[in-house]
Amino acid sequence: MTLTLNTLIILWPLFVSLMARVFHRKQNSSKAWTGGPISWPKSFWLSYTVLTWFLLPFLFLLHPETPGFLKLYFIGHLLSWWIRGPLELIMIYKWLCWTPRYGIGHDLFHIGLCLSILLSQAQEFKDLLQASLFAQWAGIFALMIIFTTVAEILFAVLFLKFRSSYEAKENIYFASKDPKWKLINRVTLTVVIIAMSHLTLQSLCLAKSLLNQ
Repeated sequence: MTLTLNTLIILWPLFVSLMARVFHRKQNSSKAWTGGPISWPKSFWLSYTVLTWFLLPFLFLLHPETPGFLKLYFIGHLLSWWIRGPLELIMIYKWLCWTPRYGIGHDLFHIGLCLSILLSQAQEFKDLLQASLFAQWAGIFALMIIFTTVAEILFAVLFLKFRSSYEAKENIYFASKDPKWKLINRVTLTVVIIAMSHLTLQSLCLAKSLLNQ
């Protein structure tokens, strides 16, 4: 069980990259879903958020080396996002009434929830410095969730600023490679590089640890 969890975590950057390709191909095809064409940075960001916010925490939650207070953190995170996720999909693809403003509101709530859990367990978080390598990476991942959620708020604010009223009526939710989205794509690329670097370093360190056992 532990070996399977470690292997999946190690392979996670590959999963994100493969799904990014799927999103990019789908949204730029004649059979695209609602949302409009999508750029490569946004494809990676969408893939990252779907896989790393909704699924990766389950692996840490099930892992025996994840400290108890971080398991509580991941439970809170998952409950928050799995309540929002299905509702957002319905609002985007069926009711056609989603706005990034709803996302900003949830993101602010989510950051408050995550910070509250970590601050209430501040001493345990400090003790991670003496914990196992896996526990330390679990702590880093917990912080990355907060960082990327803050980034999501920034993206939503910029998107509302640059999206035209016509694009809003057409239910455009993604930044394409069109020059008008140049700033958003550059900012997104910067965050994607940081997020993917974290996943890659996490994978390399855990893989090296397994090989040394």
